[in-house]
Formats: sequence, structure tokens, C-alpha cells
Amino acid sequence: MKNLIAVFTLLLIFISCEKVEDDTDNFCTSNCTTLRGKFVSLNNQPVPNIKVALKYRISGGELGGGYTRKIVNTKSDKNGNFNNFFFIKDKELGRYTGGYFEVDIDDSSLDNNKYIRTNNLIGNTTSDIGFAIYSIINRDTIIDETYYIPKKAYIKVNLNNYAAQKEGDHFEVQTFYPFGPKIGQNTYLNSEYATGFSGYDNWTAKTLNNSFKVFVAEGEKNIIHIIKLKNGVLLNQDIEVFVPANNTIELTYDY
Repeated sequence: MKNLIAVFTLLLIFISCEKVEDDTDNFCTSNCTTLRGKFVSLNNQPVPNIKVALKYRISGGELGGGYTRKIVNTKSDKNGNFNNFFFIKDKELGRYTGGYFEVDIDDSSLDNNKYIRTNNLIGNTTSDIGFAIYSIINRDTIIDETYYIPKKAYIKVNLNNYAAQKEGDHFEVQTFYPFGPKIGQNTYLNSEYATGFSGYDNWTAKTLNNSFKVFVAEGEKNIIHIIKLKNGVLLNQDIEVFVPANNTIELTYDY
């Protein structure tokens, strides 16, 4: 009986362990796939030192396990560019491989006072700019992405005369701005980049009069989103604001 328990325990440990291979030091010389792109900020200024990683992953079952092959580990250069060649194994190539490719982007090295990052500590941006590729059919595929990292600025927003009349009443400010991958046309912000968003319970009225230092994208059209749930009735408001350098913008809203 003890032997049976020991065998079962070892089997469970084996199943639940994820297998990880690290091929990031391998250099592809033929039949290569390309991962390249660029990070830019206001006025197309380059953003260096953003880490980019590529993995191939097979998810584990209910007991865990799974498989990960680390393929690329790089970062943007002084011109904001990254460019890597990698080899796709036969078992990873095609539509039905049982796995997928994952591109992770880590901008944590950026100055949080200068740029809007994917994690801004207070007023977190919830836009993860990494992405998955569920199949690569041909080895000569070029994966090419350009990303926008906004320059950070602040405006003052006052939320005044807040007095909840009903349980669940709410008064909050959020911000929306160009952020992340180039998508062609973002009609919401009149931008070629996707939308970043911040706030989400970080700038919420708690007392009668409230003043918040809210971050926005400098040199861009921003949407200031006011959420007002009053006596159970939702009264939202969107305000377009262009934020110049050295702005002194102050906005005030009454509950």
C-alpha cells in the first residue's frame, strides 16, 4: 500500500510539473521567422529598453503540467526598434499543433513619471499590449508590430457635492487615450493606435468635495469619462480634452 501511494505521488508530481525549454540563446540562420517592431512616443520619439519575449506554449490539463519553449528574449534599442529571427520547430508549425505562440511585452523599466505604462502603480492602465498567435503557417512569416507609449501629463479634476442618495451611488473619473498597438484607425480617439484606459476606482469620490491629480496623454486627444450613478440612475459624460505641454487644465463636475 505504501509503495502504491509513493508511485501515485511521484506520478502526480510528474504530471503537475510544467516542462520548460530555453532556446533564447539559439541563433537562426535559415528558414527563419521574424519578430520585429518599434516603440514610439509623442512625435514618434523612440522608446528604448522595452523587453519583448516570445514563447511557444501548450497548456496543461486540470492537474497542471504543460510545456513552454522560450524562443526570443530581447528589448528595444536606442531607436525604439527590435528585430529577431527565430526557428519554428516542425511540431509548432501549422494550424493544429495543440499550442500557441505568446508575445510578452514588459515596459516596467520605463520612468513612470515620464510615460504611461501598462502598470502605472496608481490609476493602473489595464491594457496588456502582449498578444497571442494561435498558428503560424509558414516559416517566412514576419510578425511586425508598432506600439505607442504616451508621454504622461496630469490634469486636475474636481468631483464636488457628492452625497450618495441610494446604496450603490457612485461618482468617478476615468481617462482614455491613444496607447498600445497600431491598429489603423481608432475613431473613438481619432488615432491610429488602440485605446488605453486608467482610473477604475482609483479616482472615486469619497467625501463631499474631492480633488484628483489624473494622468493623461500629453499632446493627444483624451477622453475624460465621468461616471455618475445618482439615486440609482446612471448619468455618464464624456469630455474631449487636448492636453498641451505644461498644461494647467482644471475640470470641475458636480454630483
